[in-house]
Amino acid sequence: MKTVFDLREKQDGEMIDTIQNLYDEPLNVVRLGEQSITACIGCWTCWLRTPGQCIMKDEMAEFYPAYTTSDTVILLMDTAQGFINHLAKAFIDRTIPHYHPYIELVDGECHHVARYKSYPDMVFHFDTEGLTNQEEQLIEDYLVRTAYHHRSKAYRIIKDGSLQLRPLESRTAKNQVVAFASFEPMEKLVIYNGSPRKKGSNSALILKQTLEALGDRVEIRDLKKRDQWQQWSEAFKCEKHVMFFMPLYVHAMPSHVMAFIELLQASQGSISFFVQSGFPESSQSHYLEAYFEQLALRLGRTYLGTAIKGGIEGLQMRPTVAQAKMMEPMVKTIENLVNDGNFNPADIQQLAIPIRFGRGQEIIMKILTKIGLVNYFLWDLQLKKNQAYKKRFDRPYSQKV
Repeated sequence: MKTVFDLREKQDGEMIDTIQNLYDEPLNVVRLGEQSITACIGCWTCWLRTPGQCIMKDEMAEFYPAYTTSDTVILLMDTAQGFINHLAKAFIDRTIPHYHPYIELVDGECHHVARYKSYPDMVFHFDTEGLTNQEEQLIEDYLVRTAYHHRSKAYRIIKDGSLQLRPLESRTAKNQVVAFASFEPMEKLVIYNGSPRKKGSNSALILKQTLEALGDRVEIRDLKKRDQWQQWSEAFKCEKHVMFFMPLYVHAMPSHVMAFIELLQASQGSISFFVQSGFPESSQSHYLEAYFEQLALRLGRTYLGTAIKGGIEGLQMRPTVAQAKMMEPMVKTIENLVNDGNFNPADIQQLAIPIRFGRGQEIIMKILTKIGLVNYFLWDLQLKKNQAYKKRFDRPYSQKV
């Protein structure tokens, strides 16, 4: 079965008919609009309470079997601000239930273990109108990376006179192309907290420590407060220094962060970013870093850089003293940014270690994973606590619709 997920605002049938000519079997078409996909909130219910099954009761959840049982899924997406738009990002974020929380190492990087025996090829189509060549390339790089981690072959439908189906291969993200800049010391830095979690947010905990360290020289705005978005997007035009602080969701920003970014207009001032992730290696965040470089150019703001810190997911499982020690270098990095007007290169380099696991680290990690220490303490204990351990290998969306 080949399934089209049409995520575009204008879902015309002409494109579907044209794509149909690329295949010799009827396409199963699923149209998902703004009200059809609830943004992922990182609750981990699909991993720890109902293994493999999303807690969301929306239209997208109804069509999970159409994804997992297809041999090909075709994603038709809109773009905004030089990236896939928030609805397309929400769709990708919501594919997490199809994988285990368990970790395995592949080429020095952490991957989630496959839940299903096989996964569909992923075919992407996005409108290139208004995109620079660099933005089109980074979108493609991001989508290929997503397919790679989804254990799927990647293809792109390109309109060049007629529609063409082109196979894609994984490429390293072209991050750190735009040089980090300097500004004067900051009187005030506005930080947007991009965590979608209602509770247990590592980002909120880190930013609380940042607020205690810097006082009224920072203002924290929680992007979960959607009723404030219009006011904040207007204020953005006049604010001299802004930072976006967020967790990594499937190699990019959580979808609600992208929805807010879509509201922003070009303005003067500085912009910086801080990405924290559960996976230890910073290479996982390079695709997002590459986008942020281009976003700064699009918004006309001075790009101060992107700080990346991995291995944060276990933060709140640690004792209070260990938490403080873990957060200290992140808080110090933001302090230096505010006090000096630029990221300290030594801070950024230290935070980013490891970029990937070296051979020795990879051997140790594989040993710990094989004897069960990594997965036991991170996942199995919680599965047992939730009486879900016996269901941990369930494949709830294995039946065709």
